[in-house]
Amino acid sequence: MRRTKRKLRTAVIAVASAALMAATVALAPGAGAVTPMRATAQYDCGTLGWTTAEFTAAQNGTEATITVTLTSITAPVTIPPYTITTTLVLYDTSSGEPTTFTGTLSNPPLLAGDPLNTGPLEGTVEPGDSLDTIGGVHALRFVMFGITSYCQAVTPLSPGPLVF
Repeated sequence: MRRTKRKLRTAVIAVASAALMAATVALAPGAGAVTPMRATAQYDCGTLGWTTAEFTAAQNGTEATITVTLTSITAPVTIPPYTITTTLVLYDTSSGEPTTFTGTLSNPPLLAGDPLNTGPLEGTVEPGDSLDTIGGVHALRFVMFGITSYCQAVTPLSPGPLVF
């Protein structure tokens, strides 16, 4: 009898744990996993030259963030945090529709010579969105020291596209 009670108790605990875990997953926010999380593309930034843009993406449900680092465009002087405004436009690979990611004063502190880093740019995505760089003339814009610079993607993301 004692063994039967122990087995019954173990079974009840297992079922309750499974139910609790299922409820937790069901109630959790839709934390999706963007793939790939890191990618690169080449950009033509006009008078600033060509550069590799390194993308780091994250997703939580329909909220997404992308940080862009422009490896060949460096800070001319020390740049305080929260002083660069950036807009990134990525395009749906099926429809061509744009998705805009913005960072209003979102950059980290940059020392003279550091690659330009946008900080987290925020945007809204739908599950299954497949976004890439090619599609728009001024797909990356940043304002630094009151000067607006525009960059155009010349290659698709590699690996890519970003799938949310």
